[in-house]
Amino acid sequence: MRWTPTIAIVIALTGALSAASGTEDRLVIDPDVRAAARGGTIRVIVELRAPHNDPSALRNAQDEVLRRLAGTATRLARRYATAPFLAIEIDAAALARLEEMPALVMRVRADDIARPYEGPAPRR
Repeated sequence: MRWTPTIAIVIALTGALSAASGTEDRLVIDPDVRAAARGGTIRVIVELRAPHNDPSALRNAQDEVLRRLAGTATRLARRYATAPFLAIEIDAAALARLEEMPALVMRVRADDIARPYEGPAPRR
């Protein structure tokens, strides 16, 4: 690929707009999580800013998030060994703490547990 001034300007503008909007470091909390946490506890999936190909860094990020949630009603449901996620049960206080961790947490979304599909009922 030959770099032309037009391509370089487009790439520079794209990077500048992304950095200016802060979307790279913004923590996203799904609206249903916020509403449910106000009313009690909710099970969520926390997506971490950790490399999935470095088990040590992944575990350290998980440990740090859990350490910062100490003293809240957080309950660990599942720790993933090869993916940058934690499944936890949280309340409003824990959600507030998660919001203070944009360097560690990318997104918090509801963990909608669904039953496996069993297919249609047999005909008689």
